[in-house]
Amino acid sequence: MNRYVACLALTLLLVLPQFTFGQSAAITIDASFDDWTSNLVKSVDDPETISGLDLLEIQVTNDDKFLFIRIKTAQEFDLTDALVSQRLVLCLDTDNDVNTGNVVRPGFGAELMVMFRERFIHYYTTPYAKVSFSDVSFRVAPTVTSNEFEIAIKRDAIPDGVNALFSSSTFKILLLDSLSKDILPSNGQGMSYTFDNASVSSLVPTDIVKQDSNLIRIVAYNVKSDAIINANNQPHIKKIVSQLDPDIIGFSECYNTTALDIKGLMDDWLPLIPSDGWHTRKKGDLITASRWPILQEWNTLTRQFPVLIDLPNKYKTDLLFTGAHLKCCDGDNDRQNQVDQYMAFVLDAKTTGGEIDLPFETPIVYGGDLNLVGYAQQLNTLLTGDIQNTATFGNGGSPDWDNSGFTDANYIQTDKRMNYTWRSDNSSYPPGKLDFIIYSDAVMDLEKTFIVQTEVMPLARLQLYGWSDNTTGSASDHFPVVTDFALKSLAGVSKLSTPSHRVYPNPSTSHVTVSFGQVGNYQVSVRDVSGSTVFSERIESSSTSFINMENWSSGVYFITIISDDGSIGNHKLVKI
Repeated sequence: MNRYVACLALTLLLVLPQFTFGQSAAITIDASFDDWTSNLVKSVDDPETISGLDLLEIQVTNDDKFLFIRIKTAQEFDLTDALVSQRLVLCLDTDNDVNTGNVVRPGFGAELMVMFRERFIHYYTTPYAKVSFSDVSFRVAPTVTSNEFEIAIKRDAIPDGVNALFSSSTFKILLLDSLSKDILPSNGQGMSYTFDNASVSSLVPTDIVKQDSNLIRIVAYNVKSDAIINANNQPHIKKIVSQLDPDIIGFSECYNTTALDIKGLMDDWLPLIPSDGWHTRKKGDLITASRWPILQEWNTLTRQFPVLIDLPNKYKTDLLFTGAHLKCCDGDNDRQNQVDQYMAFVLDAKTTGGEIDLPFETPIVYGGDLNLVGYAQQLNTLLTGDIQNTATFGNGGSPDWDNSGFTDANYIQTDKRMNYTWRSDNSSYPPGKLDFIIYSDAVMDLEKTFIVQTEVMPLARLQLYGWSDNTTGSASDHFPVVTDFALKSLAGVSKLSTPSHRVYPNPSTSHVTVSFGQVGNYQVSVRDVSGSTVFSERIESSSTSFINMENWSSGVYFITIISDDGSIGNHKLVKI
């Protein structure tokens, strides 16, 4: 009799769903996973040999707004693409009734089937509806290959506009891969979960104001398809940029926007004293705007634009900022080559000779729309210096000044525990973190970092900053990412001087001589404060240039010197 009872109990354990009561938790969708504590509901797969995607764990929790799911596998793969062979499906029996929905397995009727690779959702109600990720506010991190993902689905979602997603406080969950045939929980009956309505700790909203004037605020902002000069988008971008008040901002997707356009806008939105205003430079669709002079720029990198910012003397050193807009979508090979090229550039900057030499412990910041939606190796290269194409770009190496890796400013939104920086509800792809700021933490401390999405901010917060609930969405499909840095003490390190050019006399009443320091070929141009070119000359095989300025109006001018090796020097000139 005892043997019979034991066998019956084992049989029931194998065929019946796992019943669990949930426990609420404050989960941040940011691919960190450190908030998924061991006490949260979890199902672990039995040891087995699987050909293909091997499912290991599924963990579930909730807060008052979202259902959260963490999945773990034996292999790294891309959740929403086919970089690695997979056809993973998340099945939810949202009314806890085996007789409704689509019969996925005997005893499991799924109302919701999330087709990750195909990027749509089956919603088995009456009538059936094929719905999008955005219809359930589906959020996921990371956007690159991983063996671990965290997912959020809105609890009060109405996917088809008629039928509420969760009609019961208890539901069942099942994860399966139709290619490898693996299933989790392995009994095939699903794991039962009951929402826990206990409150979780509230997120403290981030104050967007820079706390100390000595901090350096750097912003990266993709202004979709020249939106910054579009009459419909520009007023919204103005509201955002004016409130963020950056010191340095890297814009991308400025295809038909000129550096002079950005200078005019920044001078209008955030006027500076003295009157020469903002300094702007452009390469491709990338424009960097700085409240401080730009001493030098390098135009040799693909879809990346390094510039040397002339910081005030109190900082004891200048700053290398690189704006980036890496190849999008399925361009993994191109993206890897681009980040390899940047790492080679940084390693060159740390050593004498080559294209660039920087003084020891010069702060380095790299930011922009990196389009990291494929292999995680691209981000790994940017952080560790692990170059893949060594035949072209040389051996890699640790990029920071203390021979450690760079750091990713893993920001979240000011008013939501999410880290996505791009959102387009009409796209089949879920929102994701595409925009990054990466920095040399050996010489700078990150004091504050955040993403602005006004659509999730409460009214009182919006009014505080003069925004509306559609400000960011009406500006671009990307959100601005913001970082405030404190430079560490660099005693004994001098500021990098401008290239070996000299401009004299300065100020001058009638003429100036430009000395290049060595014989070579140079392009010399002079702009006035409005950005108009008043002088341009090609210098061949010479070490000096003479500029007659007798007919110029009194005021401030900017000299740009470009050598044949691509190095660029900038100088301020005063005519009296």
